[in-house]
Amino acid sequence: MIEFENIILNNKQFLARLEEDLNGNSFLIESQDEVFLNNFAYEFAKYLLCSGEKKPCGSCLNCQKVTLLSHPDMLIYPTEHKNILTEDIKDLIENIYLSPLETDKKVYILQNFSSANMSAQNKLLKILEEPPKNVFIILCVTNISKVLPTIISRTQRTRLNPLSDSDIKKCLDSLNVSSDDTILSLSSGNLTKAISHAGDEDFANMYKAVLSCIVDMKSSQELIKYSYNLSAFKGQTATILEIFESFYRDMLLLLLGKENLARNKKLLPELKKVLPSYNGDSIDLIIKRIYEVKKQLDFNCNSSLLLDNFLLYILEVKFLCSK
Repeated sequence: MIEFENIILNNKQFLARLEEDLNGNSFLIESQDEVFLNNFAYEFAKYLLCSGEKKPCGSCLNCQKVTLLSHPDMLIYPTEHKNILTEDIKDLIENIYLSPLETDKKVYILQNFSSANMSAQNKLLKILEEPPKNVFIILCVTNISKVLPTIISRTQRTRLNPLSDSDIKKCLDSLNVSSDDTILSLSSGNLTKAISHAGDEDFANMYKAVLSCIVDMKSSQELIKYSYNLSAFKGQTATILEIFESFYRDMLLLLLGKENLARNKKLLPELKKVLPSYNGDSIDLIIKRIYEVKKQLDFNCNSSLLLDNFLLYILEVKFLCSK
């Protein structure tokens, strides 16, 4: 479990509101960053179960047990599968009316709740309508569109802010994994992405391959070569598109004279070399095309063909810009 006692201050508005008015028993916490989302839920559980004066103190026995994910009054679902199943909700209901073992509260954390099927959500709804006293249910949601409106209306909903680059770096350093500018750039405040990229041996090579497409690809005769280089990263088309977007956004910032806001700072000299081949409108068109390709990718279109067409589009835009 990553230590979030200081990093959680990024979302302290949520905890501050709780200190003033803890008027509900059911909470829906939303973020696309699953790692941060789950760890925030643990920190919230610390707040609820803490026996210290300043909550969460992080040092009392209750806080320490939450940190170790071993507190008997904190139950985490799903228990055996990746997704929340009806069996998990049945188990929760059977347990929820039992008295706490070590504190005066019980906390239930339902991770990846977006995955819960309709049967499980409907079964939970009955508990959310009339939860037992001193029982708190925390729903961790990465995709709010997959949660029943009746669930949402019966919970206190909070959307977490993305983490800062410095917070991402602290987390990666605590895990003893790479935290260079490349990783921080593409994570965009998402710790889940940062950890995934840091643990991917091909990531650095993928970054170089995308940069080469932007800087070195001059004509359609070279299209096969650069397409082949990208095809080596099977199943990584979405990440490749994110890297393209990251580079082109930095180029747009360079054109606007806002170099200080660029994320790929170590690679700016390379991007500056090719900048004369573009203007603001052409880069804007390419970024819009990236969004379109991402949508097509969601519909299981041929990823290789999508990338080929995208590379061709870059060349076409550069050609039109040169006229």
